[in-house]
Amino acid sequence: MNPIQAVQVNDGRVGRVKRRMQARGWVLAGAGFAMLIAGILGVDGVLAAMGLAAFCLLALAWFLSGRNLKSLELVIEAPAKAHAGAAFPLLLTLTNPRRWLDAFAVRLELDLCGKMKTGGRASWVAAGSAADLDLRVVVPVRCSAETHGLRIHSRFPLGLIGCEGLVRIKQPLVVFPKPVMPGNLDLSGIMMDSSPQDGAAAGDASGDLRGLRLWQPGDATRRIAWPATLRSFARGAGLVVREADPPGFLPRRCLVVFHSFGADGSLIRPDRFERALSLTAGVLRHLHGLGYPARLIADFDGWVEHPAVTRAQVAACLERLATAKRANGTEAHNLKAAVERADDDESMIVISDMPQKSWKHHLPKRKLPIATPG
Repeated sequence: MNPIQAVQVNDGRVGRVKRRMQARGWVLAGAGFAMLIAGILGVDGVLAAMGLAAFCLLALAWFLSGRNLKSLELVIEAPAKAHAGAAFPLLLTLTNPRRWLDAFAVRLELDLCGKMKTGGRASWVAAGSAADLDLRVVVPVRCSAETHGLRIHSRFPLGLIGCEGLVRIKQPLVVFPKPVMPGNLDLSGIMMDSSPQDGAAAGDASGDLRGLRLWQPGDATRRIAWPATLRSFARGAGLVVREADPPGFLPRRCLVVFHSFGADGSLIRPDRFERALSLTAGVLRHLHGLGYPARLIADFDGWVEHPAVTRAQVAACLERLATAKRANGTEAHNLKAAVERADDDESMIVISDMPQKSWKHHLPKRKLPIATPG
């Protein structure tokens, strides 16, 4: 039997393959052997010829099975970036460049980043033509890879011989962590004035409701109190609007700190690390959606500061989250130094995969509250 050969990464062409006798083939071989022996012992030429024909059929199937996959080419078309848990299109093209031999009953199994398997079947690919497999793929977890493994196999002809090969296909793919928005972020006190509620933008946030008054030129229509306006019309008066106090303090930007420090000896749980990365991705996307300038500092990246203002900068931060590996040597002074890099007028969000009770008391006191979503 020929060994499996992994083809060159930038080739995508099936080389030597591995062939194995299937159960149906073993049955045919056993029956042919029995008929051949019985024909020789019983001096029965017809029975011996039938046994010999069975072995000839097996030999022909062995030859055709290897030729069926030989020189086939595979190409992947997929986006370079995606989000975990979100479907994205993937086009897998199987090309038969041979001049005269068609390919039949070809199955493809693609292993994306070692995290998710998908594939399909091409019943017939004529010589000099190609078959496209249009797939919708969902990768459940974050990952990053430059190449992907693809297993191609077939049981042509007649299911007697199984033939398979392995191909490495180059297609850079980065799957960002699934963004999860912390439910208590707006209630923590640091984002109250920057939340665009009732149509107010970050620079037009309203304060606490003071009362009602008659409409004046320049008042926004969204501030009209319609129940009170209807009663005012009944009295012969005009529109009534809600009047609010001036808004409170609005931080100019936000510092997002990610760390894996814990001082109480809590167990390290990989699932909590993955969730913390998802929370970080959700926070960065939320801040960018509000037009809120932010920057990210994380221990797994050596406490290097990364801006997250433009869409490209947010994507770069998400890409670092996709390839992040947990830092095991984070200490209290590292966390304190990172927190102290925030300005006095800058809000802060601290995210960790360790319980808050093991590190929250190490945070310095600040005028602005520190959000610690969990």
